[in-house]
Amino acid sequence: MHRTTKLLTGAAVGLLALGLTACGSVTPEPVSDNADVPAASGDLAWTAPEGLSGSVTVYAANPAGLNDQLADAFTEATGVQVEIYGDTTGKITARLDAEWDNPQADIVYLASWAPAAKYAADGRVLDYAPANVDSVITDWRGDGFTGRDGSALTLVVNTNAAPEIPADWADLTDPKYQDQVLMPDPRESGTSADLIAAMVSAWGKDATWELFDKLFANGLAVQGANGPALDDVVAGSHAVVMGGVDYSAYDAVQAGEAIQVVLPSSGTTVSPRPVFILTDSKNPEAAKAFVDFMFSAKGQALSAANNMIPAQPSVPVKTGNVPFDQVTFLDYSLVEIAETGPALVDEFASRYLA
Repeated sequence: MHRTTKLLTGAAVGLLALGLTACGSVTPEPVSDNADVPAASGDLAWTAPEGLSGSVTVYAANPAGLNDQLADAFTEATGVQVEIYGDTTGKITARLDAEWDNPQADIVYLASWAPAAKYAADGRVLDYAPANVDSVITDWRGDGFTGRDGSALTLVVNTNAAPEIPADWADLTDPKYQDQVLMPDPRESGTSADLIAAMVSAWGKDATWELFDKLFANGLAVQGANGPALDDVVAGSHAVVMGGVDYSAYDAVQAGEAIQVVLPSSGTTVSPRPVFILTDSKNPEAAKAFVDFMFSAKGQALSAANNMIPAQPSVPVKTGNVPFDQVTFLDYSLVEIAETGPALVDEFASRYLA
């Protein structure tokens, strides 16, 4: 079944976002209906509930291919139509905020933890825990929202353009990388915002701003979201994406691009991509069923096949990718990121982007 990602009408009709996502424009390999990953162990079975009808609207900051595969599989099983609005986390949250008097979404699927936590605290999120939540990575279980897959933040290196392969964040301050490093804008990229908050949590403000002082003195560029940043480095305009999401970088590698994915030696983040149902959902039973499906073996295998890290540890990552339990982490908590992230983005912007 083929699905077209739709731009929905509403308060933000001016957003020219048809088909835009948080990932790059590198086209990933197609995924078959039986996602090409090993089967999950344990019981993550899902059976479509009877009596569902109508449609659900999903706002999703995820790769369009993954969104469409999840939607098509759910529609085939239930008959419920799934309308998708895809864009970056920043634009999705702006749209949600503009629509609170007349909400259009049933389900929201973001690339950053902090806005999901804020919406839950504000009473915008239905108090619902998906099926199989007890086996999800423990830290990815929020209050009414749950991370259903994730992406490690990496150094994405164009091996034809970089003077050498960096091993850690601080390596990018070396003069050999002068004007060669690009970072997604944390005002647009939820994962980039999470990375800054995690660095501050792990190192403190002084050490974090000292690192960025040196990076900006060395010509660090900040622009766009993850997709444009990756495209820029694939094209060779810069040599390294600092804090690039691993899944779109793996897409580039698998497409034959001269890209190497490096997990920083001092530690990084894995940004869980939270999903939640709005309290104003017009079709809550279908929305609950769709969220349940997302945490099933099939839904999780589709994420793995699209180079995501599944929330269910029993579902393995795609062959060649780094699994969750092999990532070296910065010392941070998702709770702290949710609490401090928005203010830190504002401070970062005022220090470096004003």
